[in-house]
Amino acid sequence: MTDSILPHHTGREDARRQVLETASSLFRARGIRSVTMDDIARELTMSKRTLYQLFSDKEDLLLACIVKHDQEEQMRLRQQARESADVLDFLLTNYSEKMRKCGGLTPQFVADLPKYKRVMQYIAQKQAEQEDEAVDFLNRGKEAGYFREEINFRVVYRQMVAIVNNIIADEELLQYTHRELVTNSVIVFLRGCATAKGVARIDEAVAQMNA
Repeated sequence: MTDSILPHHTGREDARRQVLETASSLFRARGIRSVTMDDIARELTMSKRTLYQLFSDKEDLLLACIVKHDQEEQMRLRQQARESADVLDFLLTNYSEKMRKCGGLTPQFVADLPKYKRVMQYIAQKQAEQEDEAVDFLNRGKEAGYFREEINFRVVYRQMVAIVNNIIADEELLQYTHRELVTNSVIVFLRGCATAKGVARIDEAVAQMNA
């Protein structure tokens, strides 16, 4: 390990990136509370002094991990939106991608989130900021004939946010896998909003994913 002061610019940014990648992996695999700054420094063969030069405490590091993941996810979603044939294709492809990625996420990670106030404030802020864009996007599915005209997607969006927040807050839900939780919330809502044409597409896609 080294206790030297970190260099500025490229060296510091490279070190931050390595810490974020390692910390994210440990948090996802083991949960947040069970991972200490000592664990992260040890995994990186980095001194704690150097680690604390980069991040003031574990919550600062966790928040940086969440922000980085959110930024990468937004880039992925924008690219996926450009490549998708229509709104429902985008939603189902995104659902499939989330199912693919959720295998390495321990339920304890989600259960630990409410203990970090700054992180929860960030999540709530992003949920509010994304509402108008999400509602406008979902309304395009009505034009394509996939969603029923009477559906108010602002209500649906807020209900979905409430479900996500309930999953985070309810420790009894830890007995279920992330895949089960997403399947029994996202797909249920999509089918409830869909026309017969939309339901057929959704059921076909889910059957292929579960095959």
